[in-house]
Amino acid sequence: MKARSPGLVALLSLFVTGTVTAAPETIEHKIPPGYEPQEARDEQGIWMELVEYETMLQKSPLLVTDPDINIYLRTLVCEVAGDYCNDIRVYLVRNPGFNASMTATGMMQIWTGLLVRTTSEDELAAVIGHEIAHYTRMHTLERFRSIKAKLAAGSIFDLGLILATGYSVPAGQLMAAMSVLAYSRDQESEADFLGVQIMAEAEMDPHAAYQVWNHVVDEEEAATVKQREPGIFSKTHPDSEKRAKELEEWVNDKYGPGDPFDSSADRHIAVLNKHYLFLMEDQIDTNRFGRTEDMLRRHVSMGIEESLVHYFHGEMYRQRDEEGDRERAADAYLKSIALGNPPPEAYKNLGYLSLKTDDVAQARNYFSEYLEIKPDASDRAMIEFYLEEE
Repeated sequence: MKARSPGLVALLSLFVTGTVTAAPETIEHKIPPGYEPQEARDEQGIWMELVEYETMLQKSPLLVTDPDINIYLRTLVCEVAGDYCNDIRVYLVRNPGFNASMTATGMMQIWTGLLVRTTSEDELAAVIGHEIAHYTRMHTLERFRSIKAKLAAGSIFDLGLILATGYSVPAGQLMAAMSVLAYSRDQESEADFLGVQIMAEAEMDPHAAYQVWNHVVDEEEAATVKQREPGIFSKTHPDSEKRAKELEEWVNDKYGPGDPFDSSADRHIAVLNKHYLFLMEDQIDTNRFGRTEDMLRRHVSMGIEESLVHYFHGEMYRQRDEEGDRERAADAYLKSIALGNPPPEAYKNLGYLSLKTDDVAQARNYFSEYLEIKPDASDRAMIEFYLEEE
């Protein structure tokens, strides 16, 4: 088994509900690698609608096309999927939500919000394994078959679009879609246990599988305390703590207790460090400050470059703008700069904060530093306007 560190795991799926039931010794896949839809008319019809949705998703401006991060994800998915690798197509969707999902046709969506909530490959592999288990147990086909029996034509396509752009639609509409797509308790239990088996076979740490629930609970509690309003996940997953405990007991019984591993060389951390700026921009823009603060705390402990984390602390305080936040933001930006390799925007935002305190000379110093570091900045004309003012 690879030397990895158990820790934060992201959401197994926004479509998850219920609690863990008694675990069997093993759970088998229902479909072989290379599975094709059967002659049954409803199955082929569902596949056609999902293929249409996938074609539209391929043209979405929300798709992340950066080759480096996509190669990483596809490589990891194949490592976890084994013989099913060629059946799965991976799409990284720019959305700060906490989600991954998979359709009956082999289309896997991973939201960028999932990446910043996982601290190692094992943890991300836990999510991937869970979704692959839903696929090989044909859970998604069963859910869409049920949906087709209840909803009007085109509903699968419409639901797919809602879930692909979840944070841009009203929360009530998103929750309604999630409720329709939610798996049963038995299906979730099967995906939990088979997902762990898939991870273990891929030589990933199976203990990462239950960590998702512990950290989901932690984040939801932080969000509730800071914002006094629980997120969608806590509203649709009331039994997360119980589920985590039951899954942890099963994993420890089957695979033995977990060991503390050093994850400093983890590819996952390297990818996050390289793409951290764009991955965290959307999270900051959600204005969910309790959740963001909890994430940033974890990022420091897991090895994300501290200058980047301090920068986003500054962004969080600047956007929240409560009493004392401007001073906290300035302090965070200065810490980012002192650590070296700060985002150039740290200087720019210090300039704006200086203007708010009427320290024009200091603002000009910061703006000049910003343009020196980033001469091709898209907002160069605006910054030069401030520099030219008397």
